[in-house]
Amino acid sequence: MPRVRRRAANRESWFGHPNVPRLHAESAQEVARKPARGAWRASGRCAATRLLAAGLLAAGCGGPPPPNLLLITVDTLRRNHLGCYGHSRSTSPAIDAFAASAVRFDRAYATAPWTKPSIASIFTGLHPGGHGASGVGRVLSEKVTTLAEILSDQGWATAGFVTHRMLRPENGFHQGFDVYHDGLAEGDDSVTSPRLTSQAIAMLQRLVKSEEPFFLFVHYFDPHYTYNAHADIDFAPKQVGRLEGTESIHLLRRLAGNITSNEVAFLRDLYDEEVALTDRGIGQLLAELTRLGRAENTLVVLTADHGEEFFERGWIGHTRSLYEELVQVPLIIRDPTVNRPGAVVTQPVSLVSITPTVLDLLGVDASRYEFHGASLTPLLGGTEPAEALPAGPVLTEVEYRPARHEMPVKLTVKQAVIVGSRKLIRDGLTGNIELFDLAADPGEVDNLAATDPGGVAQLLRPLRSRARPDPPRRVPGRSAQAFR
Repeated sequence: MPRVRRRAANRESWFGHPNVPRLHAESAQEVARKPARGAWRASGRCAATRLLAAGLLAAGCGGPPPPNLLLITVDTLRRNHLGCYGHSRSTSPAIDAFAASAVRFDRAYATAPWTKPSIASIFTGLHPGGHGASGVGRVLSEKVTTLAEILSDQGWATAGFVTHRMLRPENGFHQGFDVYHDGLAEGDDSVTSPRLTSQAIAMLQRLVKSEEPFFLFVHYFDPHYTYNAHADIDFAPKQVGRLEGTESIHLLRRLAGNITSNEVAFLRDLYDEEVALTDRGIGQLLAELTRLGRAENTLVVLTADHGEEFFERGWIGHTRSLYEELVQVPLIIRDPTVNRPGAVVTQPVSLVSITPTVLDLLGVDASRYEFHGASLTPLLGGTEPAEALPAGPVLTEVEYRPARHEMPVKLTVKQAVIVGSRKLIRDGLTGNIELFDLAADPGEVDNLAATDPGGVAQLLRPLRSRARPDPPRRVPGRSAQAFR
């Protein structure tokens, strides 16, 4: 059956709103060119007919509507700079309040320490080797199926707003979105959270007017370097030592050998201001969801693509390592049907599980898709026995080969595996092995590889076999039947 892009007319009408910008010309062309996988041929069918075909009923056809999905990702967000993850400064009152109403995962891991492969894993449920967007010059393959494509096929209206250049359509991240706006991907120096929030709210207001359920993806960027100061937040002084906050990250890296602790604290203060600004926008977006009366029928997922280094190991930024400050990220999920506000999951999990988890919670049959992560639904519910979701290995990796030859310092090929409190990192260029007990040594200072060869051998097995976790599993009752 030929594949036809659905809702083209609706896509254009959404841009009639004064706060919803038209797509960048290139972006609009890309979205139109890539049809949804398996889209319905009979475009005249109503939204309810499409949902019935998926085993669901729309609100206007005699039953409660299927849930919406709001997926929020924050670039470069360290978990320990949020109050709900233990930060002493009030950087995140909105996220903290959201976490108090949701389930918080205390040990969630990104699949990579930089944006392109990490977001691609969130979108596909695949590790970087499976989705293709694993290197600087690589793109998200059209051969893989994205979360947006699956939901679009099943009747969800899909819209994405991004602020990172790596997430532009030319890298394949638009696949499955009816609307995909990258106009705020302006670069490292821009402050985009207030404008992004306004645009996302305007789109949300349009989406709720339709009978169709919606999937809205919003990617915030401001915690990424450059760390801009914000006078109305004012965590950081004007200057400390040699730093004023306007230095390039390349200059900061050259100072690594003799940067002072006060100067590092200044950079952290500036970073906290960016986190607080982003938190404010997220709070406004969540408040609008509530004001529109959709919070009780919307699955909300909040996470980050990776963290950030602040000279813990002589480097500032990301991409170069797989230590906790880069790959352990916040993950907070609020499912309106799960009444466990403030619950905390301590089992290690991977962001590669987000797509299978979301599909499970939305009641979408994902049995014909392959994922590298299991659905986290048993952990969300808190009522399944521990064996319902075995604590298998969590994998993360980096293959960063700089596009510019003058940046050989960023060349990195590493893999890591986490099992319980044990973590192994293997350097693919040098063969060096590091083994840590995260319970006793959360800062990853004491390398146990030389004294625990048995532990090294045990954790090397899943790396060598590239073992995949169990396939997604469905929790009884969490199917399309629940929404009839």
